[in-house]
Amino acid sequence: MSGVYKWSAIDRVCNSVMTFTGNVILARILSPYDFGLLAMTAIFVAIAYNVSGCGLSDGLIKKAHPTDRDYSTVFVFNLVFGLVFCVIFILSAQPIANFFGYKELEQIMWAIAICFIFSAMTFTQETKMRKELDMKRMAVVRLSATASSLILGIYLALAGYGFWALVSTRIFLSVFLFIYYVILSRWMPKIAFYRDSFKEMFGYGVHLMLSYVFTQIGRNVNSFVLGRYSPVAAGVFSQAQKLQEVPYSIIESVFNWPFFAVLSNEQDAQKRRKLAQDMFQNILWIGVVTGALLVLLASPGIRVLYGEKWIEAIPIFRLLILYGIFTSMKYFFQTILKTYGKTKTIKNLTFIEIVLQLVLLTIAFEFGIYWITISQIVALGIVMLCYLRWYMKIEEIPLMRIITSIVNTIVVPLIVFAIVLVGYLYWNGNVSVYVNLLLILMSFCIMFVLLNELIRPSVYISYRKKLVSER
Repeated sequence: MSGVYKWSAIDRVCNSVMTFTGNVILARILSPYDFGLLAMTAIFVAIAYNVSGCGLSDGLIKKAHPTDRDYSTVFVFNLVFGLVFCVIFILSAQPIANFFGYKELEQIMWAIAICFIFSAMTFTQETKMRKELDMKRMAVVRLSATASSLILGIYLALAGYGFWALVSTRIFLSVFLFIYYVILSRWMPKIAFYRDSFKEMFGYGVHLMLSYVFTQIGRNVNSFVLGRYSPVAAGVFSQAQKLQEVPYSIIESVFNWPFFAVLSNEQDAQKRRKLAQDMFQNILWIGVVTGALLVLLASPGIRVLYGEKWIEAIPIFRLLILYGIFTSMKYFFQTILKTYGKTKTIKNLTFIEIVLQLVLLTIAFEFGIYWITISQIVALGIVMLCYLRWYMKIEEIPLMRIITSIVNTIVVPLIVFAIVLVGYLYWNGNVSVYVNLLLILMSFCIMFVLLNELIRPSVYISYRKKLVSER
C-alpha cells in the first residue's frame, strides 16, 4: 500500500513543481493582463469540466468490481458531454466577450473548446488506473504530458504570442494526456452504452458532480467578478490563488486523492476508522506547517520568483493560505463521506458554501479585493465546521477527542511561526531579499526540529520513525 502513496507523491509533487516552475517563467515573460484574460474564462471551463465528468469516475472507484460495461458506459457518456460543451463554448464565445468587453475572449473560448473533447476521452483511462492503484503508470503519463505542454507554452511566450501561450499550454496538456494514456495503457473502452450501468453510476455520481460544480463556482467567482472591471485585478488574484494552490494541491493529491481508493478497497470497518483518524492528523499537521512557513516566505519569495510587478499578490496570497488549509480538511471530510455513500450530503454542504460565498461576496465587493478574499475564507470556514460535525458523527468521535487531537497537532507549528515572525520583523529591511529568504528557512527549520524533539507530538514522531526506518 505504501507504493500507492509513493507514486502518487512522485506524480503530484513533480507535477506541481513543473507546473509551478512553468508558471513562474510565464509570469516573468507575460503580464497580469494576460493572466487576467484567461482567469475570466476559468469559471466556465471549471463548470464544463466537472459536469462532463458528472462524478461517474468516483462511481467506478467506489464500486467493488467495475466491469467492462461500466467503463464503456462512462466513456461514452463523458465523450458525448465533451462534444456538447465544445459546441456550447463555441456558441457562447461572442456573448461572453461582449459581456466583459474584451474581444480576445472570443478567440480564447473557441480554442479552449477543443480541450473538452480530449479531456472527456482521458477520464476513463485515468479512472481505471486509479481503481487498480496503478499510480506508477499514471505518474509517467501525467508528468510527460505536463512537461510537453509547458515546454511548448514557454516557447510561444518567448516568441511573443502573449496570452496565447497560456491558452496553448492548456490545449497541449489535454491533447498530450490523451495521447500518452492511450500509448502507455494500450487500452480503450468499447463504444457502448448500457442503461443499467449508467443508472447505477449516475445515482452515486450526480451529487458529486453538483458538488464539484458548486466548488468550482466558488473557486473562480472572484476572478470572474474582478475581471468584469479589471483584467489586471483578476490576474493578480488568479496568480495569488495559483501560488497558494501549489502546496495544497500536493497535499490533496498525495493524501486525499489516493486515500479515497485505498479506503474504498478496505472492507474491515475498524481498519477503515483507524486509517481515517491517522489521515485526519496527517493532513492537518502538514497543512498548518506548510501554511506557517509560506506566510513568512510570502514577501521575499514572490519578489524573487515573480518580480516587483506582482507584489500586489503578496497580501492576497497570505490570506489564501488559510483558505488552503480549510480546503485540504474539507476534501478529507468529503473523502470520508464519499466512502460511506453520503454524496447527497456533500452536494448539500457545497451548495450552502457557494450561497454563503455569493452573499458575503456581495457585501464585501465594494470594500476591495482584500475583503473579498476574507469573505470567501469565512464562508469556507463555516462549512468546514459542518463537515467536521458529520465526520464526528460517522466515525463516532467525541468532541473533546477532536479538540485534543487538533491542539496537539497544530501547537508546535504555531509556536514556531510566532518565534520566527518576531525574528523576521527584526531583520526585515536590514538584509537583502535573498538573505531574508535564507534566514526564514533556516530559523523555521531549526526551531521546528528543536521544538518537536522537545514536545514530541505523535504525528512528528511517526514521520521521524518512517524516515529512520527507510534509511
